[in-house]
Amino acid sequence: MSLYFRRLFNRRPPAGLVEISSNILVFDQCFSTDMLEEDELKPYVGGILKQLLARYSIDSLMVFNFEGGKKNSQTARIFSGYDMSAMGYPRNYEGCPLLTLEMIHHFLRSSESWLSLSQDNFLLIHSEHGGWPVLAFALAALLVYLRRCKDERKALETIHKYAPPGLVELYSPLNPAPSHLRYLKYVSRRHKSPELWPPADRMLNLNCAIIRTVPNFDGQGGCRPIFRIYGPDPLAPNDSSAKVLFSTPKTDDFVQLYTQEDSEIIKINIRCPVRGDIVMECVSVDEDFKHEVMVFRVMFSTAFVEDNLLLLDRDQIDILWDTKHRFPVDFRVEVIFSEIDATTSIHTSEPSSESESNHITDAASEQNGLNNETEISNGTPEHNIPDSRSVQTSQMEPENIHSSAPEAESVGPTIQDRELSVDAPKFEDDNDAIADTSSSQEAESVGPTSQEDELAENASAGEESEGSTTNSTANSDAQLADPPGSEADAATAEHSDANSESGSPSGSASSSSPKFDEDTEEAGTADAEVQS
Repeated sequence: MSLYFRRLFNRRPPAGLVEISSNILVFDQCFSTDMLEEDELKPYVGGILKQLLARYSIDSLMVFNFEGGKKNSQTARIFSGYDMSAMGYPRNYEGCPLLTLEMIHHFLRSSESWLSLSQDNFLLIHSEHGGWPVLAFALAALLVYLRRCKDERKALETIHKYAPPGLVELYSPLNPAPSHLRYLKYVSRRHKSPELWPPADRMLNLNCAIIRTVPNFDGQGGCRPIFRIYGPDPLAPNDSSAKVLFSTPKTDDFVQLYTQEDSEIIKINIRCPVRGDIVMECVSVDEDFKHEVMVFRVMFSTAFVEDNLLLLDRDQIDILWDTKHRFPVDFRVEVIFSEIDATTSIHTSEPSSESESNHITDAASEQNGLNNETEISNGTPEHNIPDSRSVQTSQMEPENIHSSAPEAESVGPTIQDRELSVDAPKFEDDNDAIADTSSSQEAESVGPTSQEDELAENASAGEESEGSTTNSTANSDAQLADPPGSEADAATAEHSDANSESGSPSGSASSSSPKFDEDTEEAGTADAEVQS
């Protein structure tokens, strides 16, 4: 009997730790609303570690710390004082209390490998103050990954039972459960095809977001929506840091009021390339564009987007805790994507008057076709955060590809051969340099010195007479054989081909036709002088 109680005592975690599941220990301070002061943290953590090391070997412990953006935090220093290194994870991703899919995979694989090595191995998990929402998700994901809980929602509810009610509301202004459940379903898919999980990130073009039934965020049954897209730069695979990929400009040309009486559908054109973990925010602004209210937020991974469509109802979006009544029961968001092919050019751009005029034209045309469907065409993003890159895609027409091919050939690889690049300003500078060089060479060839003119006239008088006779005969034959206007078209086409080969703009072909007539007239005059 004494042996039984001894084993039972050894299985119980030391005071200050909570065993979420077998061999998974969490500091009980993570479930508390109280924040320990700096002078209280060291005795608290140190006392627990002393009890733990008195019972288990230090080599049997793997430590995780959800420390947020803190570098060399006080908790990490306390662990290092006991020769224990803690693996740190952030507390949020662009405001959303979640980990990226890559970090989730690292956390789950590390935990599984460590626990599978020995039955005496333990996971010791700590979170800094305010990190409970992301810690709850990580623990639920671990239960799903280890097959200790089959249902994603039940796993999340099981973890939340360890914390007092309202703890998530205290640390997160939005209810993160919908995005948490979405990523828990991503984790569950690993059981179906372990060798293919996690899938590779897909680069997609986020075309638009369609809101069906307008939410009430102005007190009168309407809203002025603004969209922002956060995520890694799709053109920099080695850079995983999130940036502002798209933001609706706060101008009257892009933001307008939609009401439940006048509009059934809100369509926001985004046209932004995305890759990996994406956070999409929708906020409503007032008349002066000064005050913002969060409408909803969604975090998803492009690796799990199916059929280029993401459908979300009001229970699948992260919203403020007290705003669910603002959304109609049939509220729905449709996020539409498309594949990015070789004919898609990705570049950075700024809002311009041209894009605003295109927005007005597009909105008017689509309003006629969709009746109640309304649109804000955000063709170009606006940078609201320093050091952020805004990227956009624009489909190139076949004639544009053809006309720009000679210029691209003189600078570097063609569009089809080179990778997608955001170096559009540099490409334009190179074209300007080529155009300047071409124009200077043309000026030199057109303007010879007077001495060269005299030598050319004296030396080639006989040749010009023969050439004039030949040209006259050829021109007369051409007039009989070709319909009127074909000679000018042939001359223009010939000059356009010459410009294409030299890299000069094709728009200068029309200015060269008078020179062709002048040369013919001079040849005829020289022929008359010789005959006289």
